[in-house]
Amino acid sequence: MVPFNFDILSLIFIEALHTGSSSLLTLRLVNRTWYEITGRTPQLWTRLVLNRKSHFTNLRYAQIYLQKSGTLPIDVHIAQPDDVDSSEIEGVANLLHGQTSKFRSFDFHFQSRDELEHFMFLIAEGMPAPLLESLKLRVQSWTPCDTLCVFVSLFTCFTPAPRLAHIEIPGWPLPKSFPQLPNVTSITIDSMYLESISIHKIISFLSCTPSLQHFVYKGHGESWNTVTDLDDPYIVHLPHLVTVDVTAPGSGGDLLCFINAPALTEARLDGFRPYDVEGLQEGALTASLTDTVLLLSAHSRNLRRLTLEYTEFLETPGDFETIFNDISFPHLEEVLLIATDITDETLMNARRSSNLKKLELRDCEWVTGTGLLEFVRRRGSDFSLSLKGCRNLNITQEDMDAISEMIKVEGLH
Repeated sequence: MVPFNFDILSLIFIEALHTGSSSLLTLRLVNRTWYEITGRTPQLWTRLVLNRKSHFTNLRYAQIYLQKSGTLPIDVHIAQPDDVDSSEIEGVANLLHGQTSKFRSFDFHFQSRDELEHFMFLIAEGMPAPLLESLKLRVQSWTPCDTLCVFVSLFTCFTPAPRLAHIEIPGWPLPKSFPQLPNVTSITIDSMYLESISIHKIISFLSCTPSLQHFVYKGHGESWNTVTDLDDPYIVHLPHLVTVDVTAPGSGGDLLCFINAPALTEARLDGFRPYDVEGLQEGALTASLTDTVLLLSAHSRNLRRLTLEYTEFLETPGDFETIFNDISFPHLEEVLLIATDITDETLMNARRSSNLKKLELRDCEWVTGTGLLEFVRRRGSDFSLSLKGCRNLNITQEDMDAISEMIKVEGLH
């Protein structure tokens, strides 16, 4: 029998888990030798996932991970199962309390905000997290029994955390005040379960993150205030922000109105809503999209890539002309339109842009071959066009050949 090499097998196992080609349980069940090797390889025990009822009622599972990971940093993911109530999470919380110095990332997904706050206090109130880089706090939905009005634990737990770079939090409630977070480079705020949000609070939060590079905001409703009522909040200057992904029109678009990001290179405006938002006046959301795009062009002149998804403008083609010219977005190179209201008229009226290099259209039902042909005639040979799911193209073979000769094109059948 050829003797095994412990170091080589350990590296193979680490790679197998990293790529997802195998699981720790599968490796341990092969034979006794593999069982022993996995047990003596700390790198295989650095991702603790607790998402089953047995993980909360039998603490042995979590204890093994904490023990076998040794001194290595660990990533903790906790998702409260539907059949686990708040009284059953205290055992895990007590076990993890005092281990925060090992946490590299912490991902909480709880059924309610009250339970999330309670669990945070149990684990990490006043506890330092010197290695923590990512903190994700998620709630499934708002419940009538929620009493939490101020998110106290956000900045009283896991502190200090000098390496914290990514934060993901619910849109409400937020803390009354925010500390300076000089090392945070990425923020995600999820308000999809809320009818409205406070612009003031989020702008105050962003003003404490001078190094912010990536910002994601999702919310199906509008802000508590209209844009005209929001003259009081100052415009926050984020000189390092390079990407934004926000729900717009609506509250995400309102947020963009108060962000000055001169280095911004990529923006995604997401108009998708999983259901109709009650109480909105007809036309309010489409009107605000126009304002959002105009303000984006004023605050972020270096934009390179713009994505519009499930959005509708108030006036076409006029509003699209803001995008397809060198004046409003002089450095724009790529435009991705997904399920938007772009039409043939829009494409035919689009000016020639010296910098625009790529247009991608997905599920845009109002575009036909006539508009595409006229559009590409104003482009250079280095321009590329990508089409997917545009069901009403009605394009002739002659037009397909003409387009293919002028530019690079994908999805033209």
